[in-house]
Amino acid sequence: MVASIGVVASPSQGVSYYQRDGYYAKDDPAHLEASAWAGKGAEALGLSGPVDPDTFQAILEGKVPDGPHLGRRGKEGEIEHRPGRDVTMSAPKSVSLLAMVGGDERIVETHDRAVRTTLNWVEKNAILTRMQDGTTGAMVHAGDQKTVVATFWHGT
Repeated sequence: MVASIGVVASPSQGVSYYQRDGYYAKDDPAHLEASAWAGKGAEALGLSGPVDPDTFQAILEGKVPDGPHLGRRGKEGEIEHRPGRDVTMSAPKSVSLLAMVGGDERIVETHDRAVRTTLNWVEKNAILTRMQDGTTGAMVHAGDQKTVVATFWHGT
């Protein structure tokens, strides 16, 4: 599997990218099968099933359902929030050709399982946040974070 990582520049850019490139469309029934919430953070927020575009944009803006607006206060009191990362996990061309053109569903299922396993590993081992230590006031990295992941299956 090949993974590429990019920055989501803004919440609206993130949502429009996925809509424009056909990852999902708000009222398209295929959307139900092409997207899903993942991660312990999504589970804790009660997000499951297909990714709703309005909820997706709110999450990218740092607005969690029934929770605080995430981010830090800027000099003018505004909330500064980083929307997230775009991680694309792709099978090599030879594998995707066997799966999509050859119609071998086992390959698709194996790739999907590999993506889920990778996301679980990343959440457990690679996601950190900076927090201020209450005793020393120093900024420290805290692990064991809960991620909110919107997954989009894209076969083109």
